[in-house]
Amino acid sequence: MAEVRIDAELKHLSGTGVARKVRAQGKVPAVIYGRGIETTAIQLNRRELATALNSDAGMNVLLDLQIEGKGTLALTRELQRDPVKGTLLHADFVRVDRTQAVEVEVPIHVVGSSPGVNEGGVLENPLFTVHVKCLPTEVPEFVAADVSGLAIGDSLRVSDLSSLGSFEILTDPEAVVASVLAPVSQEELEAMESAAAIEAAGGVEAMAEAAEEEPSDEEAAEGAEAGDPQGESQPESS
Repeated sequence: MAEVRIDAELKHLSGTGVARKVRAQGKVPAVIYGRGIETTAIQLNRRELATALNSDAGMNVLLDLQIEGKGTLALTRELQRDPVKGTLLHADFVRVDRTQAVEVEVPIHVVGSSPGVNEGGVLENPLFTVHVKCLPTEVPEFVAADVSGLAIGDSLRVSDLSSLGSFEILTDPEAVVASVLAPVSQEELEAMESAAAIEAAGGVEAMAEAAEEEPSDEEAAEGAEAGDPQGESQPESS
């Protein structure tokens, strides 16, 4: 995997106001931690980081962070983004060693044409990533899930994926990656919609009945004034 070099600076001050000023300068406040180094606050160019993360490797892109002229190999561990604009607000990096294996999440790409889908079946893809272990320089951009052998009713599991020997897949081998379901007939679809409508109507009716049984605000207030939280009259004491 190619490395992306990004210049970074030490961030000596902390606080919300400082972070806001850093972002106003087009930079991203961040921290880097890992074996052999203390957790260090840094700042780096937002555009350069965004460009690196938008590569095919995504979050797994190998970064050569040049901090005050000293190179540190790192992977992105966590990102914080503005919920509205989507701009980068903060980043966490972990230092890695070229000779030490790391564990990362790698996306699954479905490839091939399924005979079952060609016959009208529906392809389901419930698993989107797998957890893999490998050297930082050998992190795959994706793991291919070939569905070209799936007929209707067949499933592809993690154990069926090929790692090509460069990485180890740690995800449960029995987890389903993709499956081809039989097509739903019009009659079955109408029956499912009818059952859903009946269930929804039953829920609304139950809520209405519960509302009728509850005392009104006026009744509850009158009951509270009389010392009865339920709003019911109490027999007078003799």
